[in-house]
Amino acid sequence: MKLSFTLGLLAAVALTASSSFVPESNDPQASVKTFTPKLKAKLNVYQSPVSVTISSATQPASFVGPASKNPTLKDQTNIASAYLSEHHGIAAKSIKITDAYTDSVTGITHVFARQIAPGGLEVANGLANININKDGQVISSSQSFAPQSALPKSSTGSLAVRANNEASLRSAFKALAGYVKTDVDDKTMDSVSVATTASLTTGEPNYTISGLPDGVATNGMSTAQQVLLQRVDGTLVSAWNIVLQQDNHWWSAHVNADTGAIEAINDWVSHATEKYNVYPRTLNTPDDGPRSIVTNPADTTASPKGWVTDNTTTGNNVWAQNNPSGGSTWKNNHRPSANNNGFNFSLDLTKAPAKYVDAAITQLFYTVNTMHDLAYLYGFTEAAGNFQDINYSGQGVGGDYVIAYAQDGSGTNNANFATPPDGQHGVMRMYVWTGTTPNRDGDLEQDIVAHEFTHGISNRLTGGPSNADCLNDGEAGGMGEGWSDTVANLLRIKSGDTRSRNIEMGVYAYGSNIRNYPYSTSLTTNPETYGYLNRPDYQEVHAIGEVWATILYEVLWNLIDDNGIAGDLFSHDLSKGNSIMLQILLDGMKLQPCNPSFIDARDAIIQAEKNLTGGKNSCAIWRGFAKRGLGVNASSDGYSHTEDTSVPSGC
Repeated sequence: MKLSFTLGLLAAVALTASSSFVPESNDPQASVKTFTPKLKAKLNVYQSPVSVTISSATQPASFVGPASKNPTLKDQTNIASAYLSEHHGIAAKSIKITDAYTDSVTGITHVFARQIAPGGLEVANGLANININKDGQVISSSQSFAPQSALPKSSTGSLAVRANNEASLRSAFKALAGYVKTDVDDKTMDSVSVATTASLTTGEPNYTISGLPDGVATNGMSTAQQVLLQRVDGTLVSAWNIVLQQDNHWWSAHVNADTGAIEAINDWVSHATEKYNVYPRTLNTPDDGPRSIVTNPADTTASPKGWVTDNTTTGNNVWAQNNPSGGSTWKNNHRPSANNNGFNFSLDLTKAPAKYVDAAITQLFYTVNTMHDLAYLYGFTEAAGNFQDINYSGQGVGGDYVIAYAQDGSGTNNANFATPPDGQHGVMRMYVWTGTTPNRDGDLEQDIVAHEFTHGISNRLTGGPSNADCLNDGEAGGMGEGWSDTVANLLRIKSGDTRSRNIEMGVYAYGSNIRNYPYSTSLTTNPETYGYLNRPDYQEVHAIGEVWATILYEVLWNLIDDNGIAGDLFSHDLSKGNSIMLQILLDGMKLQPCNPSFIDARDAIIQAEKNLTGGKNSCAIWRGFAKRGLGVNASSDGYSHTEDTSVPSGC
């Protein structure tokens, strides 16, 4: 029996004949279809790094955001712009650098750019990322800029006039509200206010729509920006990029400014001495052992000032609280207060979850902070767009700790995580599960929380911190789910485990595995391969994610067999297989293009390992991919997928 979850972690759509029951979602917007133009942005990997010549003619038109104040990064962005000009024929005047940072582990600088048209309008999905080594040479890149011939000649004329028309924005917002099933009538739209504001992160012009009904927009507000959007055929349309936050959804939509048609839409929800009485990170669920007192668990590198900034579950990385009636308020919601014994609260699992809410909030606060610190050590840092209120390094954008809701009342039998761009809060909602008596609380299951937090990692690292629209649907969205399962799996691998270990997801909360098969290196136990993406029952993102995570499970065990297991991932011992795997997963996300395919992500991981070790484990990785059909000659036209089990010569 499988459950269907649309936005969060545990969706395993009823795919098999044995599936006998799929409950109706209690979210009326669950059926809203998200989509984006599938542009080709192939990852180009250079076996010999590429050098470029910098001149005044190749300097980018602009470099925005906090990183622009770093003179070293400015030099690297000039390299990136010169590369795009020399190797892709992209005029420097159309290049806007949105993000750049140097990875502290690899020394590689990741530069992210967006295309701008004459007059300054952005091409929202005209994107590039360029990866530069310590010697100032380009090692890989991808780009999806629109052809120069498609750009308007200037910002004047009917295109810009229409986009600047306030009536156009009102009409576009009304169309979006209708699409996401929160219709607003003409009288309401006539009463709202539209004002020009400036972006908090770049200072660039934005529009704010205020006075909206609470049921339509959180705090009655929405924001919009005039952009151009590139269609698959390379043509451009004038559009409004409207961001609309609601209780369980956070829409980023591109609405045609002339027709009101939805051209693309994404949902950012992919849903002192410190002592904690918790299930420590070595235990996945209450079934694995008892709680214990954990003292000062914060990593001093990732969280140098600890996790708690008050006497309750608030801190620099996360604010955790309960939310029994749903909604989006959090600052004054209930939280437990520490006493002389720290955060030490009773937990009786024979009772309903509401009876132990303080213990649940404490566990959620502990696990999210653990994920923050672990991800930081492996490269999800402030510069890379992580979730922190204060960025101690001064890099990236702060003010975006995770808002984590325990026992959230807006749903059941699920969990989700919303990932807006850097500088805006990530939002995690954890629900109660109703399949057992008494009900069980997802806050107490580490793999659920880890899965959700990893959505924040993959969304911020793919395409750069300022772009949260790169893992929307299809293969890219599916890999987002697969990475989340893979990181949850990595946390559960222990010293002494072997490749015969099978891992199931969500067993504590749901009562049985929520995936179609256990994660396994046995093709009998789990037959999923790359070719499964051709099956009609493997088109939903969570099913696609199972295939990706299964492939990565093969890669993981090949790395462990060759390098051994680090007893603690927090040691960041990059001589061990499980640590190598986590490192190259995150590094690969930084290297791959926006909306990657399986093949793009595979190549990015292989390049990431080469950057890390010089290619020591290349053959082990290739064998893992090839075993599940993603070998050297695997191919796809975006619709059909051709398996291949070959590896490079020499392996």
